[in-house]
Amino acid sequence: MKRPSAHSPWPPPEMLDFPRDLIQPSQDESHVAYYRATPRPFVFLHSSHLPPGTVTGSHSHPCVALHGCLQGPLVLASADGEQVFDAGVFFLVESGRRHHWRNPGTHMAANLSVLIDHRHPGAWATATGVKECVRDLSRLVRGLRRFNAAQDEDLKHSFWQIADYLMAHRPRKQAAATGMLLSLIGRIVELMGEAPEDPALQTDVAEQIRRLLLARVSDRVSLEEVAREVFLSPTRVKQIFWETYGCGIMAYFNQLKIWQAKRLLGSSSLTVEQVSRKLGFSSPSYFSRVFLRCTGESPTDFRSQPE
Repeated sequence: MKRPSAHSPWPPPEMLDFPRDLIQPSQDESHVAYYRATPRPFVFLHSSHLPPGTVTGSHSHPCVALHGCLQGPLVLASADGEQVFDAGVFFLVESGRRHHWRNPGTHMAANLSVLIDHRHPGAWATATGVKECVRDLSRLVRGLRRFNAAQDEDLKHSFWQIADYLMAHRPRKQAAATGMLLSLIGRIVELMGEAPEDPALQTDVAEQIRRLLLARVSDRVSLEEVAREVFLSPTRVKQIFWETYGCGIMAYFNQLKIWQAKRLLGSSSLTVEQVSRKLGFSSPSYFSRVFLRCTGESPTDFRSQPE
């Protein structure tokens, strides 16, 4: 049903049997545009319309939340930083993780959200696998996990079918919607279960980080920025990079800067201060300390050596 106005009762009467901690509005309730009733373990399937410049209140959920973009750009902000995404991309947010929405664009943005409550999975028979799937999902989601529906046919089919169902004037039967939601989380659990066993995926992430550092060697880049670029937590990117290359991300980045500094000091007339500024160091003194630590000599001593 389309929510008629910001003054309508919220939550809808059919949601009053859900645990109270689940039905707190996931954001400013005036933004909720469409809502559909769902059976457990799914709760609060809805979409919101966020005008340009909207910043919602910070909140968390006692269960896994799926937040997807129907029309962007949108920003999902949490302790891991700001994740910018567009239509067809969605995130799983772990239980208890505080987050909020922001619309940085110039037109109306729209999202899709559903909560997946592993504590109250419903009266599904064991043979269906639903309860096990929901438990696995809750166990696997840590921080924020990004998915792009366009990169997997099953995800794309389920995600956009759910969006169509949510906003349709004459929606399909609820059983069909339940099937779509189950199909979506079933495929998500499959993909998440495969990821830790795929060393190629970890190598690919490490290579993305390395290419990013190479491209940004003249900039100041923080660990949090690197993590945002590859849609993982800072802790996870540090682990992946160390396991792949045997060194820390920022140590590698500083080494790249020193290699570039050596080239500039040896082949240009730039002063030490100019080289420091060109490579994004916060000050010439900090540049000199890093250079000394990495090479055993100061930039001035390095430059004064005969070729």
